[in-house]
Formats: sequence, C-alpha cells, structure tokens
Amino acid sequence: MHNDPLVDAPVREVVLESWRRCRSVAVDPARNAAPAADDARIRLLREQHRQLQDAAHPVLVGLKEVLQASGSIIMLTDPCGTIIDLHGDTKTRHAGEQVNLAAGGRWDEKVMGTNAIGTAIAAQAPVQIYASEHYCLDVKRWTCAAAPILDHTGTTLLGVIDVSGVKDTFHGHSLGLVIAAAKQVEAVLASRERELQARLFDQSMDCFVRYGSDFVALFDRRGRLLKSNGRQQQAREQYGVQIPSIVGARIDALDLGLSADERAIRMPQWLRRDWLKVLGDASGELGCVLIIPLAQVAARVAAASASAPREDGRCAETDPFADIVGESAALLAAKDRARRLAPLDLPVMLLGETGVGKEVFARAIHRADVRSDAPFVAVNCGALTRELLASELFGYVEGAFTGARRHGLPGKFELADGGTLFLDEIGEMPLDMQPHLLRVLQDGIVVRLGDSRERQVTVRIIAATNRDLRGEVAAGRFREDLFHRLCVTSIRLPSLRERPADIDRIVDHLNERLAQKYGCPVKPVSAEVRLAFLRYRWPGNVRELQNVFEGVFALSDGGVIELASLPEELLATATGEAQASTANDGLLDGARLEDLERQAILAAISNAKGNMSRAARALGISRSTLYVKLGALRERVDLQAHRH
Repeated sequence: MHNDPLVDAPVREVVLESWRRCRSVAVDPARNAAPAADDARIRLLREQHRQLQDAAHPVLVGLKEVLQASGSIIMLTDPCGTIIDLHGDTKTRHAGEQVNLAAGGRWDEKVMGTNAIGTAIAAQAPVQIYASEHYCLDVKRWTCAAAPILDHTGTTLLGVIDVSGVKDTFHGHSLGLVIAAAKQVEAVLASRERELQARLFDQSMDCFVRYGSDFVALFDRRGRLLKSNGRQQQAREQYGVQIPSIVGARIDALDLGLSADERAIRMPQWLRRDWLKVLGDASGELGCVLIIPLAQVAARVAAASASAPREDGRCAETDPFADIVGESAALLAAKDRARRLAPLDLPVMLLGETGVGKEVFARAIHRADVRSDAPFVAVNCGALTRELLASELFGYVEGAFTGARRHGLPGKFELADGGTLFLDEIGEMPLDMQPHLLRVLQDGIVVRLGDSRERQVTVRIIAATNRDLRGEVAAGRFREDLFHRLCVTSIRLPSLRERPADIDRIVDHLNERLAQKYGCPVKPVSAEVRLAFLRYRWPGNVRELQNVFEGVFALSDGGVIELASLPEELLATATGEAQASTANDGLLDGARLEDLERQAILAAISNAKGNMSRAARALGISRSTLYVKLGALRERVDLQAHRH
C-alpha cells in the first residue's frame, strides 16, 4: 500500500478522485490523442443536439474575440463529451488538433483520463484541470476549465462548455467564464422548454377532458412524466402496469429523440402502442400522452351520468360553476377554460382586479376536480406578516418561537394534502419567502418551522393576483422560476365594467339569495336603482356590488329598493347624469338627438319596471344592443362630468 502513488498524493481532492476513477477502468496514461468521430457521425450528433447547439452558438461566438486575444479556444460537447462546436484562437486550434481537441474528439474521462470535459461530466460540476493534473501524458501541456449544462430540472446533463489553452497562455478567470456561459445556455434552454411545455399542455388538455374516466398521463419529449389524472392505482389493478407516479420520472421508450427501433427495444412489456398518442404542432413533436382505458370506471361514470338530470350538458343541480353569475362572452370564456382545466393536475393562476371573484373561481375549479371531496384551503398572502405567513404555510413545532402552541401546528400545505391550496394575492408574498414556497412546489416536501423532519405532501396549487407578475419579475420583486412554476396555466377574469349586461343578473341572483338569508320576500328593484347600478363603474367589482346591494336590501324599509337607499357614491353618479342632461339643452342638434335617444331608453326601462328584455322589445332593438347603448351612454356621462 505504501507503494501506491495515489496515497497522500499532493493534489486537489477532485483530481485525486478522478485519478482513482481512471485507474479503476484502466485508462492508458500513454494515450496521445482522443478518439475522433468521422464527418457523418459529427453531422448526426449535431442534428441530435440541434437545440443545444442553437442555444449555445451565440454564447460561444460572443466569447470568440476575448478568447482569441488570450490564446484559448471554447467548445461545446454533447453529454458524452464529444466536441460538436468550437471557436477561438487559430493557433491554439491547430495545436488542439494534434490531440483531437477538435470537432468529433471524444473527451470522456473513461477514454482520455482526467480532463476538464470528462471530469465535469463525471462529477456533474464545474472543474478546472491544470497542466500536470491531466492523467494522460500528452495532454499535460494543456490547462482547461469546463462546466456542465443541465436541463431545467437540474437533473439531466445536456452537454458541456469548455475553455482550453496551452498552459503558457491560459488565464485563471476561465472557470468563472465557462460557469457563466453554461448558465446562460441553461437559461435559454429553460425558456424554450417552458414554451414547449406550455404548448404541450394546451395540446393535451382535450385528452384529459375527453378521457377523464380513464388513466391519462402526459410525458415530455424526453419521456419524463409531467402530469397525470391520478388514476394510476386503478390502471395497475386492471392491467398490472408499472406506471411512475412521481413527476419527472422517466420512461425511456417515450423519448422522442430516439429512433423508432431504439424505442421499440426499450418498450416495457406492459405498455401497448395503441395507448400512446404523440402530440405536436408546426414546430414538431412536443411529447406524448398515455391513455389507458378503465372499463369499470368508465361504466360507473356513464351510469351516473345517465341517471343525473342534465342541462346544457352538465348536471344542473351540481354544476360547480353555478354560483358564478353572468352570460357575457368574457365570463363564459373564463368559465369554459376553468371547466377544462379543473380535471387536470396543473397549477392555475387566476388574474384579475380586486373583487372579480377569484376565490369563487378557485372553489369552483376544486369542486369540478376529481378530488372535490379533498380539502380546499385558502391563504391570503397579502394579509399576513412574513413570520405569520411562514408559520401559516409550513406549520411549526413546539418551541419554534415565543407563543408557539404546545405540540406545534400543521401548516396549510399539510392541511390541504390531497386537495387544493388557494394562494390569494400571491404577488404580495415577500421575496425572501419565495424560495421556500418554490422548494415545496418542486419537491412536495414541507419542513415545519423549528423542525428537521420532512413531510411529503401532494397539493394542487391555485394562485391569484391582481398584479402584473411579469412586471414584478422584471422589477426583481418576484422570482422568475416561481412565476413559471405557478403560471403553467392562467385564467383572466373580466372586471364588472367589462360585462355590464351581467349586472342585472347578479342583482336578481343576490335578491333571491338575500331574501332566503333574511327570511323575507324578494324586494323589487326600481328602474332608477338598476340604471344607477349600470352607470356606476364598480372599482371593487362583484364584491363591491354584493356589499352595496346587501346594504340597500337590509336598509330598505318599503317593499321596493328605491334610489334614496343607495350610498353617496352611487347617488352622485345618478345626480351627475341629471346634470349632464340639463347641460345638453344648449348643445347642437346631433347632441339633442342623442339626448332624445337617452330619454327614450330611460322611459322604456322605467315603463318596463327594470325588465331589460321588455324594454328592448318596446324600443324595437335586441337586449344586447340595449346594453351597448347603455354602455355608450355611461361613457358620454363620464366624459361630460369630467369636462365640468
């Protein structure tokens, strides 16, 4: 043992470990050049790694001038260490060709011993190898630095960026340079991967809805599981299949980068070809969806569907979206998208102004999910201090802080396990808390405050914000990686002023609900009150309308809700309309015609006692045209009030 030259060798640990690996696989230290691929093989490798090369090429070219001045070369390799692109100093490139440090040269550690490319691959970490630290004798005149390029999950090696030069000209800053270059390439690839995944999710949405009674799983181009509808156990019981349940788990046979023959060789015995459907668009193949028919489940669902009363294709009494009142195109589009997303195991971001009903939508999505019986837990991220928010989300153990409850307390993630966690006002979350949230979303692991024990949770996230999160990311107030994790899918909820035709419907709905709450008959709403509601801009949206209407409902002494019961801000709107009418008397004939039209509309609505359909028929126009005219009327009144 004392004769072993690797015992107590005066070299860095990373080099010593590499030397040991090289000796264990009998690398020949006298090897004078790397094995080289022929031109056809190089073309094939470049085609196989086209996306990697396209992302890295601008980075390599951008550093070309710097490296020429320093007498170095920069290169890109595939995951096996074969060089597929190279730039830099011409003289150094000629020297590199002597040892096949050139396009097609393979610098795997098992072949060429300790070198920056091969050792970075083996260690999965950036490394710099100085001249004498190389394992093979003919490479010891070189010094090089290399950094691995990983995929967006940080688990799959895509390639390596290396900077090399003869030891007399090489500079010490090269390790930092290759690390920065690799990170830049990773960012470009991650951005493209997110775009591809977004398109893949859109392509797969119909499959999850159409085959909701079967087992459905979506895989990316590399065969990694992105999501499923949670029916793995039923598929295992019915077919004995071995389906991964962890997001990111891989089935090699679904890697679309492999040839058809390679995929056939790797195809598991349980996997039938007719269960697979490749998805793609104009850009090419994006991934595939696995659909395993579950006959018993499908039969039960069909039987339940046949016996249930239906209206518009859904059970009228159990429609999860029944509480979202309105028939405007913008609202119907939002409800339709929410229905399609509900059965999918995907994060959903609800976007819209304060008061548009984001939590109502979140609860409806949860009720429409296959896990509707599981918990729904809501947290307002903007209503708590940083410390309280951390304990609310992650929980704590006894003694974690002053005032902590005896025996501790589970957090919202644990309480929502198996169900849905609604993160309202996510844009208000403190920046330093966002990495902790990201970790739970990525790993599904929660650690309570003051504890070291890891707890596994499975939670669907629905988040909501009234902020422009992209702008928050650009301003550095919101993490980009968290943004992309939460915004896999999004739904924009329209403001109330964007759908004035729904105000009457909401008022009637509230009227019936409040009559039940207070144990009294429905109270008629005067035409003047309905018009005041239509003219008002509702900055607080549906929530403000609910609060205002409950107030006037509760305070109205007579049988009819009259204008006098409205709060000051709505009365001011009605008064402003009257003043605008007086001011119109001195205007031109065109304006008088507008005033006559306004008077006709108001008279028709008044005669119809607020019934908009009847008023529209009296005017000889459609109900939708009446609402358009009312919207235009409100804009004219706002403009005139502003001028005065």
